[in-house]
Amino acid sequence: MRRWAILGLVLCLSLLPIAAQATERGLASYPDGAENFFAGALPPPGLYFQNYFLYYNAPHVNGLGLPPAAFDTHGEVIADVLRFIYISKINILGATWGGQVIVPFVYAGLHLAPLPMSDYQFGIGNISIDPILLGWHFQGQYHVTFGFDIDFPGTYGPTRLASPSQNYFTFRPVLGLAWMPTQGPLAGFGANIKMMYDIPTINYNPIQTLGSRDYYKSGQAFHFDYCLDYAVMKNLRLGVAGFYYVQTTADYQDGREVGNHGRQFAIGPAIKYDYQRWSFMFIPEFEVATLNRPYGERFWFRVWYAF
Repeated sequence: MRRWAILGLVLCLSLLPIAAQATERGLASYPDGAENFFAGALPPPGLYFQNYFLYYNAPHVNGLGLPPAAFDTHGEVIADVLRFIYISKINILGATWGGQVIVPFVYAGLHLAPLPMSDYQFGIGNISIDPILLGWHFQGQYHVTFGFDIDFPGTYGPTRLASPSQNYFTFRPVLGLAWMPTQGPLAGFGANIKMMYDIPTINYNPIQTLGSRDYYKSGQAFHFDYCLDYAVMKNLRLGVAGFYYVQTTADYQDGREVGNHGRQFAIGPAIKYDYQRWSFMFIPEFEVATLNRPYGERFWFRVWYAF
């Protein structure tokens, strides 16, 4: 298992390029920072429901080829996300097999003061389906998870800057690693990382106000959610959580390469409280070291129920 941990660390470091690109609207179909506690470990066989509530306030945009005082921009997102997970008793290559479906309901707003231009829209975000969830568990403390997410377009309009969904499919291999010792001086400690690689398809009906005529191809991206926590009580865990995002290939707009570079890192406190079959989590995340993306604060509230 030490080899697994070293392999995961090497993979992380090898995929952090110096230069990156900017996706369409500076956004992606996956809401970074959504996973934290137990992100690298599948639960035991059974049916699970999770509800994610997100409030995202982004009063700034850093870069994207714009001077700092070009315009006053403010974006916000309010989302309620439904996630259904089923873990079977079927064993594949030593792993338990399962699948999941994620459906987000999103209210998005964008205000550009000096233009003036504002757009607000409610709809369905990118729906995600993963028919291949595989979870390995070793010695009760080491966990490895593999998945393959497929994101589908939701509510979108080519004239709407605040569309809740990106208008393309995204294919996303996922590798999760978790270390949660149950004995010894580190018993109660948890370290989780969920690593993802986004492969978007082409948007043939791009956002018109951004200057695209025929198509926009967002570049590929590597990103991971992470969490370090400790059980201060049997049913209470405290820690830090966040995400890192970096795009690894260029965007293309009507055959022309777009050269804006973008990266982002977020960190914040994390709280998890368990009550019988319920788990409640609150994770505020503060975005720093941002380049060519909107940035601000994300406030996650998660509820987990085990049937």
